[in-house]
Amino acid sequence: MTEESREVEVRGMDPWGLRRVEQLLQTVEGVNSLKLVPDERGGIDEIHVLSSSSLGAKQIVRNIESALLAQFGLQVDHRKISIAQVKDQGIPLAEVVAQAEAAAEAPPTARRLVIEGFQLERHAGEHVVCRVELRAGENSYEGEATGPDYVRSRLEIAAQAVLNALGKVADGKASFAIEGVTQIELFNRDLVIAMVQAFAGRRPVTLPGIAEIRDSIEESVVYACLNAANRWIGNLPEPGE
Repeated sequence: MTEESREVEVRGMDPWGLRRVEQLLQTVEGVNSLKLVPDERGGIDEIHVLSSSSLGAKQIVRNIESALLAQFGLQVDHRKISIAQVKDQGIPLAEVVAQAEAAAEAPPTARRLVIEGFQLERHAGEHVVCRVELRAGENSYEGEATGPDYVRSRLEIAAQAVLNALGKVADGKASFAIEGVTQIELFNRDLVIAMVQAFAGRRPVTLPGIAEIRDSIEESVVYACLNAANRWIGNLPEPGE
């Protein structure tokens, strides 16, 4: 089979072509669940993976690249592959989702923060600037992050912007880092799951957050990260205490 015919097989038989790719990747070591995002021609634009494997993210990416090349002769840029890992927690995916949804549905008294503003600026395909504004009562907190303009980076930049704002809310009492973010399909809905690490003492706490994708995946990442941290950060002492 020539390279051209392979491309037609994968791209020209959508959705069956993509279904075959999805079935293959579900057998790859390190892949628990995944979401394929097609491009305008029916090919693969993004691959989002959730993993609980002990393998590193780079190894999982290489496994995916090798499987696609061997089976379909298809080369996918590694930057299109996003890996979210929950391996250190030993928590089943269903439980991660349940915890995240519980955080998202917390009563208003437990949700100190709301998103007041979100802005994503893309500069000629070179770099991205994301700005997030959070509000708690009369107080406003802004976070900003920048980085290269490609799929996986934009998700991480959006996450970092809201975490930078959360750091200002914590006022030195805690810091935050993104452990992973991915897109999945669950119950016929497109969702973003974010795993946030909160540091307030010697041992970090892992906080799962979830949000349904509505206007943009980057904005949904911001909501997922906020859902992850909102109840936890509400237990921190107020500034000055």
